[in-house]
Amino acid sequence: MSPGAAAPLIAAPPYRERDQSGRVRSVSEVDGAAPLWFSVTQEHEDLLSPRADHVAVALLLPAMRYGRDLHVGGTVTDSLLHRLNHDLQSLVRAVHPEYRAIAVTADDALPAGPPPHGVVTGFSGGVDSLATLMEYSLAADVPAALRVTHLVNNNVGAHGDGGDALWATRWRALAPVAAELGLPFIRVDSNLDLHYPQMGFMETVTFRNAAAAHLLGGGMGRSYHASEGTYRNVRMPPPRGDIGLAGAMTFPLLSTPALILESTGSGRSRIERTLALVGMPYAQYLDVCVDADPRRATNCSRCWKCMRTMLTLDIAGELEEFVPAVFRREPYLERRSDYCVELLASDEPNDIELVEFGDAMGWHWGVSVRPRAAALRALRGGRAAAGTARRRLRARRWS
Repeated sequence: MSPGAAAPLIAAPPYRERDQSGRVRSVSEVDGAAPLWFSVTQEHEDLLSPRADHVAVALLLPAMRYGRDLHVGGTVTDSLLHRLNHDLQSLVRAVHPEYRAIAVTADDALPAGPPPHGVVTGFSGGVDSLATLMEYSLAADVPAALRVTHLVNNNVGAHGDGGDALWATRWRALAPVAAELGLPFIRVDSNLDLHYPQMGFMETVTFRNAAAAHLLGGGMGRSYHASEGTYRNVRMPPPRGDIGLAGAMTFPLLSTPALILESTGSGRSRIERTLALVGMPYAQYLDVCVDADPRRATNCSRCWKCMRTMLTLDIAGELEEFVPAVFRREPYLERRSDYCVELLASDEPNDIELVEFGDAMGWHWGVSVRPRAAALRALRGGRAAAGTARRRLRARRWS
């Protein structure tokens, strides 16, 4: 370690214990921090990996964020360890230029063993996870090697202020789908978010969910992760942006010969995936809402994700099928005009696709929407230019 460098981040080999509720926890003591743990119910204990791949994936970004070399106790798959030291760090630093290059080591690095036969997909009830379910579970022509055998719902920081209560509510609402399909529905709990201080969920989402996938490497040989957009929109995100946009590039690098992580659904746009829900038997379980209140019985119908989904269905003339069981009409109508202004002013690829879809369908945006959107774009452009000027001035002062 060079003089003045931060002390290495050291994680001890993971061990298993039973918590007070009887769940099985995989625990790794982390030097100078709270232990890192993941847990599953006892019935799924046999799916837990004996290796420490999940620990290495989970702690890479925090170590890079704070410029600390990472040492992982136990065995890490050799190909994964190599990529954690090379291509993955290059990709991460392209998204987060303030992160530092570090050295990742392990007690032992061994080749992967034979891949297990399990195939798991994250199931949140969102548009993208339902699309993956349709393609890899409900479709009659999916090969056996690709067919989903397990569903999983992770608690790795996605539930915001709703925390454990919201996670439990969401899982209970989706459990009937798993039961009807005859698929085990795994609940992976963790304190992973505690190890990502000042690191937003969307900026780190790929690695959080990949860590949970590697945790299940004792029984899963393939893990599906629903993509956020179509192939034409796959790209490196802007600095400090949503790293999930690069999922099609990131997940192969996070794979091993024994566990293939795949980004799914990019063959269809978000609009196509949304409209595929029309007439789908499980569409009543659709949950796209970002409202963190665990007491809500339906989608809030006014947050940006609800608005995007409802407007897509509305443009296609299919919204009524989802009211009132999934969405409520009144909050949507109250906010629709303001949302359309934000939509037309956006440079986000999925938003651009939705505007193009509306124009193609002859959707009437409203008399004032386009002028207001133009004014909003001009305002944002002025703010961006001012921010650039301030950064350049600071750079000159320090040069």
